[in-house]
Amino acid sequence: MAHSLFTIMPAFVILFWLMLFYLDDKKNKAKCFLFLFLSVAFVNYTIHWCYFNHNYKFYYLLDSIWVFTSLSVFPLYYYYIRLLAKDIEIDYKWSWILIPAFSLALFSATLYILMSPKEIEIFTNEVLYHNRPSSGNYSTLIKLQIVRTELFKVFFTVEVILTVFYGLRLIKRFNKKVLAYYSDVHHRELSNIKSILLFLFATAGISVVSNILGKDFFAYNDYLLAIPSVTHSIVLFGLSYVGYKQSFSIRELVEDQRLPDNIKYEEEKEEEDNKEELLGSKYDELYMRMEYHLNKKQIFKDTDLRLNDLALMLGTNRTYISRLINNKENTNFCNYINSHRIAYAKKLFSLHKEEQLTLDEVALESGFSSQSSFYRVFMKLEGTSPAKYRAEQVSIPTKCE
Repeated sequence: MAHSLFTIMPAFVILFWLMLFYLDDKKNKAKCFLFLFLSVAFVNYTIHWCYFNHNYKFYYLLDSIWVFTSLSVFPLYYYYIRLLAKDIEIDYKWSWILIPAFSLALFSATLYILMSPKEIEIFTNEVLYHNRPSSGNYSTLIKLQIVRTELFKVFFTVEVILTVFYGLRLIKRFNKKVLAYYSDVHHRELSNIKSILLFLFATAGISVVSNILGKDFFAYNDYLLAIPSVTHSIVLFGLSYVGYKQSFSIRELVEDQRLPDNIKYEEEKEEEDNKEELLGSKYDELYMRMEYHLNKKQIFKDTDLRLNDLALMLGTNRTYISRLINNKENTNFCNYINSHRIAYAKKLFSLHKEEQLTLDEVALESGFSSQSSFYRVFMKLEGTSPAKYRAEQVSIPTKCE
């Protein structure tokens, strides 16, 4: 019973999410691509189920498909990240990332076609399952299949490393763009995708160990089989959940940054005029006007204040404002606005007891869209929680929210 559960668990988790994605009528391109990724993963884990349930007579028919799907999942997930962080449209030129998967699978299938039934039987039992002692006297085709299994381990390990490295780099660059444009980045950053990618990397470590030891190492012990089964199921569930909830991507960012044609023309013209003025008197004057809007007009109270909004208020372009903030404050737009919000929140904490506001009220009054965002930013800038800060600054008990 336990053996059957562990062998089918990852495939069942994927099937559950495939149905949810299929029924989702708000799928964007990234979600559609994630659906493709999960479909390939479902085929892969279904073949896993066949292997771990000892379908000796039929597994050789599926082995080459398993090679293709196993070497496809990480490249496909990398391109899913690209669709979130960089590519507005699917670029089919990126199909080349599946070349290693296709090539090795084709090599494997060709060898199986050329092998005799006796050679397939020997390779299956002595190499894939290790359920009898190795005869050692293998034919050339069996030796080539063994080489293929070793090449698979190398290809898979390299794909994992490259996917994590380049995936994290895409996420970092995307988050930098988000921080430079929005004052409220909640649900806009790809932080959850980053976490899932790191968990996926950890899970891949188990797969790499499994490849080195051989899948047969787990095939005859339910307790050992539970390790990859449970960890893969958890990561697949988390990956699918985060992808299902992820609605913001590069497409929404580009759409939000788009300006009306007349404003766009003026911005481009003014950017040319201002290239040599970053250190002039107008530069300092613009900074003072920006600070006036924040300190006197308190525009930071707008929970969804954006770089475009501030640029329009100051009558200049967003590129100029972004450089101004970076040069004067050595930070990005989001952190700059949030620093004013936190400064205002600290003033609210110093009110008299009878005027004290709850943390929720302080968060909203300071321009945060939620208490969770307020808590996260306060911890980042002050190194302590809002409640603890207020308790330390004002010697009165904190109100219960």
